[in-house]
Amino acid sequence: MTTALVLAAQAQERALHLAAQQRLDAAAGALANLEDVQTQSFFRAHGALFLCCLQNHYPLTSSELDEFCGLWDWKRLSASRALPWCPELIAAHLDHWDWDVLSKNPSLPWNSELLEQHALRWNWRALSASADLPWSSALLEANAYRWDWAVLSANANLPWTAAFIHTNAHRWDWSALSWNTGLPWTSELLAAYAQRWDWTGLSGNLSLPLDAPLVNTFAGHWNWSWLSGNPSLHYSEALLDAHLLLWDWKALSSATHWPWSHALISRYADRWDWAALSANPQLPFDSALLQTWAGRWNYRALSKNTSIAWDDALLGCAPELAWDWDALSANPSLHWSADLLARHHNRWDWDSLSWNPGLPWTAELIDQFASAWDWAGLSSSAKLPWSIELLQREDYPWDWERLSANAHLPWSATWIAPFEGHWNWVTLSSEKNVPWSADLFKAFATRWFVPMVAGHHDFGVCALSLREVRGLLADLKPR
Repeated sequence: MTTALVLAAQAQERALHLAAQQRLDAAAGALANLEDVQTQSFFRAHGALFLCCLQNHYPLTSSELDEFCGLWDWKRLSASRALPWCPELIAAHLDHWDWDVLSKNPSLPWNSELLEQHALRWNWRALSASADLPWSSALLEANAYRWDWAVLSANANLPWTAAFIHTNAHRWDWSALSWNTGLPWTSELLAAYAQRWDWTGLSGNLSLPLDAPLVNTFAGHWNWSWLSGNPSLHYSEALLDAHLLLWDWKALSSATHWPWSHALISRYADRWDWAALSANPQLPFDSALLQTWAGRWNYRALSKNTSIAWDDALLGCAPELAWDWDALSANPSLHWSADLLARHHNRWDWDSLSWNPGLPWTAELIDQFASAWDWAGLSSSAKLPWSIELLQREDYPWDWERLSANAHLPWSATWIAPFEGHWNWVTLSSEKNVPWSADLFKAFATRWFVPMVAGHHDFGVCALSLREVRGLLADLKPR
């Protein structure tokens, strides 16, 4: 094939591709126009929803805020993360904003100039708790008498350094500071203010580097009960041995972050709190461990433990009265079956069983023990074999409040319609897991609580142009 023919073929192929792309673009444009028309029609019929969706999700400009001022809920707008926040927008509507809400909005363009410009309007207590301000020593000093220093003391986002703490030593709430996980904790910092710290707070602070040197250095200051329960405590046998009489062994026995082993349990066998140890799910439970310390285990506490390989033999290793049957009933790790439930029918706590996700939930199981269940638990379950037929059982006393809040139901208009008079529509309106759509909203338009629905779904309002939004707003504006 000659070069001319090759070039001609390539040109024809490009032309065909371009034509195909143009047809696709035209089809997509037509579909988008149709969707826009449908969205406008939907919002025109549901004006209250339109307003709520705009205020929660649309980047309204200052022009719209001015022109349609009387339509807005300014508290809702003050919380919006969608508005194009800038100093000019804030200044243009000073008397409309809810300044308490505005002070907590992370989307504002926070800087020292903005703070100073509206210093008399901000809620400085709310600002003091913020994670979003451009924190610096200069910012704090410039507004030293406006901040709430007790709240600042608990804020982990400040520019914490030893020098910063020292400069403002007279301002801090030292109790709040002691619990703050954002400080650059060192032995030197603790020593510098040993008489000011709240040592209970320090003992429970998850950010302290609680290794043997630090614990030993300040042994006379710690709250040993709090220290013993702190998951940041670095385990070592030397550390335990150094303070045998000071540790809270019940708290140590509950620790889930330690390298539990048969040897560790044996080494301090006479010090452990065996009830706490029995409930600890991180122990290496096996038949050898259970048999070695058979006389020490607390069977009532063992009943709560989800990491044990439960079977009939284990249940039979102790008298029935030794077990905590309430705790067993809530334990999802047992080898649950209809036979097990029937064999110990009078021992189980059926309220706890009803909330237990480990049961083999089937329509047959539900029916077999229908008179025993706590139906609030079943109504909240993620594990039931949910169906319209199951809900239609008139002999089942469903808890419709809990059903309305159950995110695991197979939500759809088909599912909702047969039980329209039973749902709690306030609860249902707040459910993010409902497959929200214009059709679903229209099917039950008079039932929904519009502000709640609009809080988590925008119904396509963000796809509308500013011109389309203004047209819809004009229809809502009082004449």
